[in-house]
Amino acid sequence: MEIEHKLDGTQVEYGFIWWKKKKENEKYKQVFPEVEFTIDLQGIRLSDKKVDWKMGRVSIGPKTMQELFQKDDIIIISKSTDGRTVVVRKKEGGYRPPKCLDLELPLVSKLRESQRNSDNPTIFEKALVDAFNELGFSTKHIGGRDEPDIFINDNFNIILDSKTTKEGVITERYINFDAMYRYKESEKYRAEYIGVVAPGFSEGYIRETAKKRGIILIETEAICRILQNHATYPYESNHIIEILFKSDKGVIIPKDIPPSTIDQEKLIEIVAKILSDIKLTRKTSFSSQELHIAYSWQGLKYESDEIENALKFLSVAPFSILQKQNEEYSLTGDIESILKKIGLLLQAFNKVLSKVI
Repeated sequence: MEIEHKLDGTQVEYGFIWWKKKKENEKYKQVFPEVEFTIDLQGIRLSDKKVDWKMGRVSIGPKTMQELFQKDDIIIISKSTDGRTVVVRKKEGGYRPPKCLDLELPLVSKLRESQRNSDNPTIFEKALVDAFNELGFSTKHIGGRDEPDIFINDNFNIILDSKTTKEGVITERYINFDAMYRYKESEKYRAEYIGVVAPGFSEGYIRETAKKRGIILIETEAICRILQNHATYPYESNHIIEILFKSDKGVIIPKDIPPSTIDQEKLIEIVAKILSDIKLTRKTSFSSQELHIAYSWQGLKYESDEIENALKFLSVAPFSILQKQNEEYSLTGDIESILKKIGLLLQAFNKVLSKVI
């Protein structure tokens, strides 16, 4: 879906994309999400954007708008199939967004659609069960009178309730705080963590009460962000628990979700070191503990879990150059051949990027 929009009036001067008539909101909801999103503005990515539906506008910033557009330019606004990115380009400019923006995870789409299906909220409950199973948890759908919607065991004992609404966010009347708090005392569940997942939460009472009761409010889009990151590089289960339940935040929103590779520069540094050492020493198998000891002797400040994450990164697609058996990693092929293949992959990737740009 895409729409044409004219940058008339003072939109470029003041740095907004706006539409004057409130009745046009429905038209622009076809391309702008109701939650936070990223804008691909002629190739410039601006994250954590949100539409002000009351004013009928999106803030871009005067400097960026004036650098890219002129008054009365016609722009094309479209939404990527993953729903997280809105592409804004000149109609006559020739810019085309990267193909990677069209990546769509079925579970993410299911969550986004079912969170608005108040006629059949069970679909959303089951979609969340599938999501947490995909993330590596042992998750059960329960539901029913005086029962939670979802229970996650795995020694975490997590209770999740899901709330749907056809539009907007949920208010305090949607949540039975007393019943949810009882799950902590219940012999059946002994819940350590309790969360409510919904499209969004109103300000005021619902947040205050949740905080007092130790209940975490989680936006659906935050779960979607975790799934997207997890597809790129898997999170550890404990890391997800820390993000959702141990951050001291009462409401978890998409921008609270860190990438699954927290320090990517450090990851790249350690991966390069491992590959270099393999090539130099011709060693074909090793453990993360062995590497940690060696790097400590060399004065390198690499933590054990950082080395383990780097080894895991090299063990999954698209590289899969290592395989793990027990606590030891070993090469899946000759190191020279592997490095040549990685080099060819990088060349192909760079060609794709140059064509997009």
